[in-house]
Amino acid sequence: MQYLCQCIYKNRAAVIVLTLISIICAAGCGCAPPEDVPRGTVVIEGDAVEGRASFTLEELKAMEDGLVEADYFALNSYGSKEYVHFKGIWVWHLLKEKANLKEHASTVSFIAEDGYEVEFTLEDVQREDYIDEQNPQTKYKMILAWEENDREYNPGKGNPFQLVVGQREPGDENRPCWVRNVKTIRID
Repeated sequence: MQYLCQCIYKNRAAVIVLTLISIICAAGCGCAPPEDVPRGTVVIEGDAVEGRASFTLEELKAMEDGLVEADYFALNSYGSKEYVHFKGIWVWHLLKEKANLKEHASTVSFIAEDGYEVEFTLEDVQREDYIDEQNPQTKYKMILAWEENDREYNPGKGNPFQLVVGQREPGDENRPCWVRNVKTIRID
């Protein structure tokens, strides 16, 4: 019985201490929140990157060698098909030129402001041969777009970047992989 009382007492003390720490953190007195990044900026971070890097929309637009503009074919999970014109930066160009990747880099996650996330292998990001099932000669790259159908995304409605990728094979539902309002590219 004495052992049971000691456990309950220790657990109660731990709960009280954790509650006090939470209150202090919530009041902003000692726990730093994650660094806030201004809208119109995308962050590259993760265990497989040497240091954290961030890029503004204007900086991405200035990377002329990596710019891509194309009509991407989209197939969603309901079977709807459409073409959408995008302008953006080839993700692999951005990572290769501007991020210091470590040798063990293997996965790349694209994370939206609302927490929606998709993950690809590094090889997926490097591909230059994503397809359009209706036009097999077309080859696409994975891009981070800032313009759709000749209209730039409005930063007032969310971070102005969207991940866009073609199909891997005919019938591949690629639209669910298009992440709106990308805030973070995480490489592990």
